[in-house]
Amino acid sequence: MKLKVSWDSLPVDLWHYILQQVNEEYFESISLTCKLFLSITDRLRSTLTISNQTIATHVLRRCPNIKRINVHPRLRGDIDCLIRDISASGVTIEAFDLSHHPFFPSSSMREVGANHLLWKKTLKVLNCSKIQSLSDWDLTVISESFPALEELDISKEIDHEGFGDHCNYQGLISDDGIKALVLNLAQCLRKINVSGNHMITDESLYALSWNCPSLSEVHVQDCGFTTEYGIASVITQRPMLRAISIASALQRLHIGKTNISDDILFSIARLQLKELRIPYCWGFSITGLVSLLRALPSLSHLDLSGCVFLTDKSMALIAPHLREVTTIDLSYCSELTELTFMCLVNCCPLLEEVRMKKTDLGRCGTLHFTSMKNRSKIRTLDLSRNRHFNDETLIQISSVCPELRMVDLTFLESVTETGITQLGLNCPHIRTLNVTHCCHLTGLGNMGFHELETLKASYSRIEDEGLVTALRRCGERLRVVDLKYSQVTKHGMIKMVNRYPRLRKVNQKWYCDFVKYIEDSLNAVAPMDDVHPLTFGSDN
Repeated sequence: MKLKVSWDSLPVDLWHYILQQVNEEYFESISLTCKLFLSITDRLRSTLTISNQTIATHVLRRCPNIKRINVHPRLRGDIDCLIRDISASGVTIEAFDLSHHPFFPSSSMREVGANHLLWKKTLKVLNCSKIQSLSDWDLTVISESFPALEELDISKEIDHEGFGDHCNYQGLISDDGIKALVLNLAQCLRKINVSGNHMITDESLYALSWNCPSLSEVHVQDCGFTTEYGIASVITQRPMLRAISIASALQRLHIGKTNISDDILFSIARLQLKELRIPYCWGFSITGLVSLLRALPSLSHLDLSGCVFLTDKSMALIAPHLREVTTIDLSYCSELTELTFMCLVNCCPLLEEVRMKKTDLGRCGTLHFTSMKNRSKIRTLDLSRNRHFNDETLIQISSVCPELRMVDLTFLESVTETGITQLGLNCPHIRTLNVTHCCHLTGLGNMGFHELETLKASYSRIEDEGLVTALRRCGERLRVVDLKYSQVTKHGMIKMVNRYPRLRKVNQKWYCDFVKYIEDSLNAVAPMDDVHPLTFGSDN
């Protein structure tokens, strides 16, 4: 006779081991199951987001192993009091996120740095990005209070469409602030993001590079007064750089919206970069770019988005030097077509992610993709906003991407059910499908998509019949569905909820009584102890 063991008779240590394997994002729902799980997940939590100052002390007492704290931008309460409460709680913090707040709490941070010696030694990561009034004085406080910092983000809002409003912030960071910063952080600082600070110049880059021997990652996007000469000098031309070996440490370089000459590319070629991002840059030639990529055999990530001079012919020269590249972004390169995609598949055997948003995919019409020598390992594909893209293009591309997991087809107005059906057949492992604003798409066909987890189809023309047909073959993994402003009615939604009781999120434009009707329908088929509650909303 077999001995029956109930779940609540298992040892606490065993449950502790089991829950250790679970991602922290699921702790909230798991903790609602029983007091035992609440107690265990509290002890296992290492990350905490605080939105209410008055309950912070109580929460920190329950969660003694917190290492990373994020302060919600819409904090209810006084941020200075919150920081003092966190310090008094005795938790040892390694990462602190104050991003998107209106000001930097310099008073309380200075107190913590002066009185809490453990924080002074253990705080390694500080995120002050998008703080509206961050100033040179605040950088001085950071430098003096937390000399063990290894990662610092002091970036401000970046305008991706233009040059932004330079006067949008009350506080401005200048070269003086950066120089004050490196006085105490010089030996430990490894990563820094100064993007969007329009008042810093090449002097800041010199100060960082000359004084920080451990520096391995620098972000200087949209810094209007930094020049190509400053960047080139920082990387290779200054004598002290060779003495502190920054060149050998730098593995990732991100330079955005900057005039870059071939000489700079030649100087960058001396580094052993693994990640190169030069979006929306200009001033260099194909010859300079090819020479750079030839010198970077270990490059794995390449971002050339917004380099509008790139053509299919130039990509044919570049692609043979990208054999180790796993991720490439060619978005907004308006002259690139399917020929470039074919070239990448043939020349880049390790490629896993391709982004060709708003290029010219579809312009060439019929191509013989079946004659290609390689079937790619591409798992993520962004093909959105290509005006010439149609079913034929989608079928051709999907035929050589059998390992695809995520595909973004947003704003492809010529894609119909015919192309989507073939996509599901050619790429059976797709888990995330985004067909938002595909205005001629009425359904997903009747084949494929057995592993689909997330469907984003807002502003499409998917109807009840198309949705129900798709549901018949989707597996049990479906968790998130976004159908805002589609043609699906409440009858189609009810059928979906009944078929997939473990859905976690459904977005639709509903009236309140409709939401209650759906919730009642779900409760009739879903177990009450399900740890994945269904949420309704109209957010993205």
